[in-house]
Amino acid sequence: MKKRFGFRYISVLALFLAAYAALNDFSGNVYSQNSRYEGKIVRKIEFTGNESVSSGALLYAMKTSIGYPLNSAEVRQDIKEVFDKGQFEKVDVEIEEVPDGVKLRFICKERARINSIDFKGNDEFVDTDLEASIPVKAGDVFRTDLLEKGAKAIKSKYDAQGLFNAVVSYRTDEVDSGRDVKVSFIIDEGEEIVVKKISILGTRKIDSDDLLDLMTTKEEGLFRDGAFKKEEYEMDKDKILAYYRENGYLDAQITGEKVEYEWDNPAEKQTRVIFIVLNVEEGDKYFFDGYTVKVEAEKPVYTPEALMKNFKLKEKGELFNDTMFQQDRQSISFKYASQGYIFARVVPEKKIIEREIVSNGETVKRKFVKVDITITEGTKAYVENIIIKGNQKTKDHVIRRELLVKEGELFNSDMMQLSREKVYNLGYFKQVNFDVRPGSREGQMNLVVDVEEQPSGTISLGGGYGTTSGFSIFADITENNFMGNGQIAGIKFSYGPYTSSITLSFTERWLFNKPIAFNSSISYGLYTYEESSIFPSGSDTSEYQKQTFGYSLGLSYRFWYYFQVGTSWYHVFKSYINPTGNSPDYIFEYESLGVQEKRTQTVYLYRDTKNNYLNPTSGTRVGMSVGFTGGFLGGGDHFMELNPELYAYYSPFHLPFLESHPCVFEFRANGTFLMQPIGSVNQDYSKNEWLDSDDRLRMGGPETIRGWDYYDTAFPKSWANAGLYHRVLYGLEFRVPIHPQMLWLAFFFDAGSLWSDNQWEKQIVSDTYRKYINNDKENGDLHNIGQFFDTDLLQYFRYSYGAGLRVQIPMMPLRFWFGKKMIYDGDKFCNIGGWTFQFQIGDIRY
Repeated sequence: MKKRFGFRYISVLALFLAAYAALNDFSGNVYSQNSRYEGKIVRKIEFTGNESVSSGALLYAMKTSIGYPLNSAEVRQDIKEVFDKGQFEKVDVEIEEVPDGVKLRFICKERARINSIDFKGNDEFVDTDLEASIPVKAGDVFRTDLLEKGAKAIKSKYDAQGLFNAVVSYRTDEVDSGRDVKVSFIIDEGEEIVVKKISILGTRKIDSDDLLDLMTTKEEGLFRDGAFKKEEYEMDKDKILAYYRENGYLDAQITGEKVEYEWDNPAEKQTRVIFIVLNVEEGDKYFFDGYTVKVEAEKPVYTPEALMKNFKLKEKGELFNDTMFQQDRQSISFKYASQGYIFARVVPEKKIIEREIVSNGETVKRKFVKVDITITEGTKAYVENIIIKGNQKTKDHVIRRELLVKEGELFNSDMMQLSREKVYNLGYFKQVNFDVRPGSREGQMNLVVDVEEQPSGTISLGGGYGTTSGFSIFADITENNFMGNGQIAGIKFSYGPYTSSITLSFTERWLFNKPIAFNSSISYGLYTYEESSIFPSGSDTSEYQKQTFGYSLGLSYRFWYYFQVGTSWYHVFKSYINPTGNSPDYIFEYESLGVQEKRTQTVYLYRDTKNNYLNPTSGTRVGMSVGFTGGFLGGGDHFMELNPELYAYYSPFHLPFLESHPCVFEFRANGTFLMQPIGSVNQDYSKNEWLDSDDRLRMGGPETIRGWDYYDTAFPKSWANAGLYHRVLYGLEFRVPIHPQMLWLAFFFDAGSLWSDNQWEKQIVSDTYRKYINNDKENGDLHNIGQFFDTDLLQYFRYSYGAGLRVQIPMMPLRFWFGKKMIYDGDKFCNIGGWTFQFQIGDIRY
């Protein structure tokens, strides 16, 4: 028979999160009764209605346990703990007497869940930006307090963007018979309130216009929208104070500010605008009076002279530049951190000295700052743990193997910075941040590598149509982080009237967990070529096809941080097929040779210190590759190819309105030189040329000199139609970042030249080809490479200049170029023709 605890059942009704205090009072009143169930043994605990939270999880959070006496205070706390899970809007408890004790039943009513979240009326922000700013997600339990916070968070996001008139509300609709809720945030973005006027008061020693130029926040103007963004405005105030302190005004401060929203026209009251007033107190100007450095250690790691060697502030009497002072202070910490002393304390003490000096013939009083720096070296720090976070796809070992800092080793800030660059240059991450945290004991620290992943695959798709060539398509699909293991897998194919090809490739960046890269590929191609007809009176051209099948294998090794040495083997089988009847005789001779082999072994060495593999702003790449084709390797093609290269990047400044994004100069120079093969060749070049026409070098297109077309008619005929044996290129590019990772405006100057070679000219088979070369030599338009230093290089090279956009979309890198051709004629550069537009998708161009 069931017993009553004051009643037949004791029921403690639903408790809401905002009424915990009332819950505790109510429960306490019930369980404070002198009940005969108080202290009885709990034999069973049941839960009902808890679909989203397991009974085991609820039991784990409770104090009441089976086999122990019932305690009313503990039951009150248990109700609170169950409710605190946040999944329930109501919790009831029933107590029932059973043999030898009591049974507790917790009756839970779950909150509805959020089925979906959508946003209505948002144009300024995309849905994903708004989703990231609110504290609720689809699948969470429905809680009105969190929706209120979400609406406020969205409003703050609009305020920060300058849309102060935005109004944000939300609406809920039941779905699935009331079990779920659809949430809609309704946004009235209002109008963007622009900055009408910015006034800086109190400026006597520094021109207020100079301060206004520093600010990102601008007044509305012909070429400025005047948008007000709170974050930018707060940073602008810091810029003003930093500028004062750079100019010696260490006491400068902003003593007052007003950001007022007024009617632009009070009579009409249609549009609100912002008026900003800043009050500045400049204070006195300070001058530098020297450093003293004291190291508190028996055997200092650095002498004071060594620490002060690269200080920015040097000359006594110069302005005290606070930015330089902070750089000097940080340089000490960085030096010590590079030796493992990350706990070194650098304590500067400024002493203000006022004295009279003679300036411009007058005696004036000036304030000087003398800085005494005391350094406590502390103990060396060792890396206890390296913690990697933020990687969802990429395996930990892919990141860890790029780190030059290892667990158990002495901490080194130089190696940490290099490690950050190496991880970032994998190309898998938007952001790579390193953080140092204390370890489990003194002298130990933990290094946290926090990454934010980005898509690691690239897709280049395109097509084209010509009246004579018809329709063609191409695709290049590459996954640079295959299965999160850091491997590269790709497929490239093209299809059209003149080219049909497919290539499969795979690269393992760390073979046997060593910095040894293995790469391989397999390819097939069918290419159609046109030649002049052997019948002079005919208008049709002749055609033939070349069919190829090949594979490649390569190994490379990275060492000394920046160096890489490697070798690759390329083996291709080719045959000439389907010549038309009006083709030249040598084409039929090629066909009669059947399947031929091309065997190439390439070795290379380069040093690459670029700080970013996609958009470098500093560093260099210097290298040389040598390819051996045929000769002692055998096959049907025989030559040696040398490829020296040099790339250098320099960022000397940034534009005033892009302070955080440096502009970049890129200088590049490279050459390709085809030499005679190594080893004897038992092959008659008159029947089977040693150098295939595809291997001869040409000029034009964005890979060489932008603005010049492929087979450009302004080239000498041997350059445009024949192809030659040596090529020299150099150029300069100036890049302005619009978005430093995605969009750059680029201005370029390119130069290039082609050169002939007496040894190769001896093997010319085609009379037309020989005629082109001889005529250009007679006209002075072609020289042999041996005449390089005896040639007027300025006049011999071809040039171009222009501008374009570099769009670095991860899935499809795009390049748009407008270039103009130039030659040097006598004593000046002369333009040839108008502007030429060229378009690239990755490595494919039009």
